[in-house]
Amino acid sequence: MRIPVSLVFVFSAACSGGLSSSDSAPGAGAPAGGNGVSFGGAQDIGELRSILDQGGIPGPDTLDANGFFNEHYNAPPPATCGSLLCVTPGMSVGRDWLTGAHQATLQISVNSNVDPTTFHRLPMNLVVVVDHSGSMASDGRLDKVKVGLHTMIDNLHVEDRLALVEFDDQVTVDATFSTTLDRPKLHAIIDRLQPRGSTNIFDGLEQGFKLLGDVPASERQNRVIFLSDGNATAGDTSTDHIMQMAKGRVQRGIGLTTIGVGNDFDVGLMRGLAEQGAGNFYFLEDPAAANEVFTEELDFFMQPIALDVQLDATAGPGYRFGDVVGSHLWVAEATRGSMQIPAVFVASRTSQSGEQGRRGGGSMIFIHMTPVAGNTGRVADVTLSFRTPGSTERISQTVALDYSQDPSLTPDEPYLSAPEMAERFGMYNMFLGLRAATQSYDAGCAVAVLNATRAGATAWNLKHEDPDIAADLMLVDQYLANLRDHGAVPGSDRPVATCAAAGEPYPTEPPIGYDPIDENPRYRYACSAGGATGGLPILLGAFAALGLRRRRR
Repeated sequence: MRIPVSLVFVFSAACSGGLSSSDSAPGAGAPAGGNGVSFGGAQDIGELRSILDQGGIPGPDTLDANGFFNEHYNAPPPATCGSLLCVTPGMSVGRDWLTGAHQATLQISVNSNVDPTTFHRLPMNLVVVVDHSGSMASDGRLDKVKVGLHTMIDNLHVEDRLALVEFDDQVTVDATFSTTLDRPKLHAIIDRLQPRGSTNIFDGLEQGFKLLGDVPASERQNRVIFLSDGNATAGDTSTDHIMQMAKGRVQRGIGLTTIGVGNDFDVGLMRGLAEQGAGNFYFLEDPAAANEVFTEELDFFMQPIALDVQLDATAGPGYRFGDVVGSHLWVAEATRGSMQIPAVFVASRTSQSGEQGRRGGGSMIFIHMTPVAGNTGRVADVTLSFRTPGSTERISQTVALDYSQDPSLTPDEPYLSAPEMAERFGMYNMFLGLRAATQSYDAGCAVAVLNATRAGATAWNLKHEDPDIAADLMLVDQYLANLRDHGAVPGSDRPVATCAAAGEPYPTEPPIGYDPIDENPRYRYACSAGGATGGLPILLGAFAALGLRRRRR
């Protein structure tokens, strides 16, 4: 019997060991295997974990797909094109963990032979712009930032230069670039920071860009690190104006990395600034995370290994594109999709042991596909093109993706075109489950999808022993415990098929029950058409009693 089938493309960037700074020209060969390459954007789901740690219930804007994928190590298949970046397809066919329905996933990795432990980075002209508005006093936020900044100053290379800007409703330049790296002076400036005033994001960020000049030095990295815990409340508060101002500076060759603190910052703005600024977005949930970001990431998130990266995919006869997760830059059509990436970076994670934390596994993009009449076996043609830093020559590679078997048939055991596909199959299905939970406006549905995901992940890990999935299972258990603490009683869960966010794991529209105008979707639960399930009124009351904070105002 033939059944409806869904396919997913995965674009991942992963890098392998063995490339020294003298071997960085395109075509240099090296053994495959190793770390990930980041497309920029969110690098973690620290905010979601922080909300769970505080006993809260995370909403859909706290789970960023790129951040989730970057927290997972994924070994790449062997790269065979001999270039700096190579497109390598893979595939898995099985059942999704939410509904047990047929799921086919075409996985396309972008491999590199750059080893982050041997990668030579250029000296930096680095501007740190620090929000020290009054809200930074809450939850020790400014103290977390200070921990990270002190660590960063100690770990800068002697040839690096650092400037410091602080802002609240006013902007102050505390240190400009000097001829030497004066660490004692910089430490003293950080120690003096105190919370006060409101938040003038536009002027603070613009001043940071200005310190790097209109024509940044070409022999150095030029980057702004922007730290904030809030929304723009002073000066020009228009998100569009802030984004446009930053875009104009980024186009001059200045990178931008953003770091959020607390649960009140504008995640859309901070993530968007990083994505268009060839940079990364992080969340500092605690002082340990601050140390992690400013030490292990410092050498790797600054300097790109490839620029002006373009990914294009064209569906073969008989296929259509659908749901896209993994990047906010992907432009989708029914039979085509594309993404322009300012730069890709070496990711710092080198193992699944967690020794370098759960950051830096590498970016991925999953594109849901559905076969239609006229299937010929050709699924898509995928093209990758890029240039290396300092060169105008574009390097291009096109790969034709085919699947010779009947895509509507589901094997008893998931089909994996290469052993490396197992990690991605598990990671993707775990993401689908967590996404459905954060989008569930019904407490019973949130419990149901988490239980289904937990069962699928547990069974999968008995055979594949993926430490990242084991860590995700701990996250799921914490999520379920929080739901119970907020009134979701045993037996209140609903059949997954009746839940809008889970019955169709690859939505083309927002789930029923969410209002895009609602200012506070994180904690918004609504009754289903059939009435509330057990425990839901208690859940709503618990939220009101706790006075949980909004992410957006």
